[in-house]
Amino acid sequence: MSLLDNQLFNLMIFGNPAWKWGLALLMTFIFFVVAGFCKRFAEKNLYALAKKTKTNVDDYLFEILSTISPIFVLGVSLYTATKIIYLDQNVDEIVGQIFILVLFWQLTKWAVLIANTIFTRYKDIKAKHRDMHGVTAINGLNAIVKFTIWFIFLMLALDNLGVDITALVAGLGIGGLAIALAAQSILGDLFASLTIMIDKPIALGDYIVVGDFSGSVKSIGIKSTKIESVTGEEIIISNSDLLNSRLRNYQKTRMQKRRTTIGLGVVYETSYEKLNRIQSILEEIVNASKSTEFVRASFIEFADFSLNFELVYDVLSPDYPQYIEINHQVRLKIFETFSKEDLQFAFPTRTIHIVKDT
Repeated sequence: MSLLDNQLFNLMIFGNPAWKWGLALLMTFIFFVVAGFCKRFAEKNLYALAKKTKTNVDDYLFEILSTISPIFVLGVSLYTATKIIYLDQNVDEIVGQIFILVLFWQLTKWAVLIANTIFTRYKDIKAKHRDMHGVTAINGLNAIVKFTIWFIFLMLALDNLGVDITALVAGLGIGGLAIALAAQSILGDLFASLTIMIDKPIALGDYIVVGDFSGSVKSIGIKSTKIESVTGEEIIISNSDLLNSRLRNYQKTRMQKRRTTIGLGVVYETSYEKLNRIQSILEEIVNASKSTEFVRASFIEFADFSLNFELVYDVLSPDYPQYIEINHQVRLKIFETFSKEDLQFAFPTRTIHIVKDT
């Protein structure tokens, strides 16, 4: 039995005795388990420390530890274990390439995390100062930087696999024209998103009206912009369509006041004296409020069944709910004052004259 055990123990598998393969697997397992335990232990202590301190260093260290992938730990474990066994040169090169790819992948994740942390910090500063255009620009730059980092990782990975990057880039240049022609709409939306970031026609949180759609800007992506309507549904508009449309922006920081026009009509039986006083009555009503500014009140039309006036004034607030409430109060005051002055509002009527034939 001992002879059989000795033969199995020294059995050669791919140029290595069985005991070396067993040792390599054992080392891989031990390294993976110990590294995972150390990672969880460090995360737990850093998380507890981060909650007690005001500094951000421990928060950043915790995030870096959290992004360490089990695949990366397993790759390091396997690569370390292969150093105690003999591998064919071609196999050893393949193992080395795989390890380099896993290492690049982990470094790329850390680079993305660092970039995201930096941009988030500056975005919070802009948001604190209510600079939503700055927040929009930072979100766009963050997306571009992340794309660039992953593109660099892809190039390094291909180069590590032996792909001629120079020839690949040249091939992309030749095929780029065909791709650009086939993806005109996508590229148009991409450049439109860059235009939004540079020209700043809208920002996150702006209330906008685009054609028949209206709502608050929820996010501005590379391809499309998402708008949350007042009724709750999400409206998605491509960036190129957004810029090519007639866009109305009701953001508070862009508006100083809102204009209101009210049309009203009185009956033809109104006396000249009362008719002449309507203009001054409307002006007094508007000027009585500190939130409104009178523009004009004019007798504009002899209509079929009414004498029509037009009242125009500005509400000195960009806030939409306040704008609605002020208009509500002005209309109530007009109704109350007209009742006191015995000014009757007109409504559709028809007078029929019957002549008796003699």
